[in-house]
Amino acid sequence: MRLVLDTYALMAYLRREPGHADVRRLLQETLEGRHQTSMSVINLGELFYMQYRKSTPAQAYRAMQFVRRAGIRVETATNERVMNAARLKATVAISYADAFAASLAQELDAVLVTGDPEYKPLADSLRIHWLHSG
Repeated sequence: MRLVLDTYALMAYLRREPGHADVRRLLQETLEGRHQTSMSVINLGELFYMQYRKSTPAQAYRAMQFVRRAGIRVETATNERVMNAARLKATVAISYADAFAASLAQELDAVLVTGDPEYKPLADSLRIHWLHSG
């Protein structure tokens, strides 16, 4: 299965917040070759600054190393991807970074992994794996 992780999913995992066990299982399955897991470089940048701000600079750099070790493919922000995310942002009330995760999931025909309620307006047009709250 193809998966796209948003920043919420990785923050939940790294900070052991609700949903972290679900993300851990999906990442283990990725390392076992059962999933191909991706994220947008925009969401990687968001992860970095959130870890930097909420924890420490060292934690932010460790998060980047973790993404590499976890087998997550970081997808570049091509002109086409930027425009797709911008179109989505223009039509749905979600953050710009979330628009990158959602449009990447659409492009790759992947399941978006998140617990962020901001994606609820897209539930009919996007396959979403909602993280469990416990």
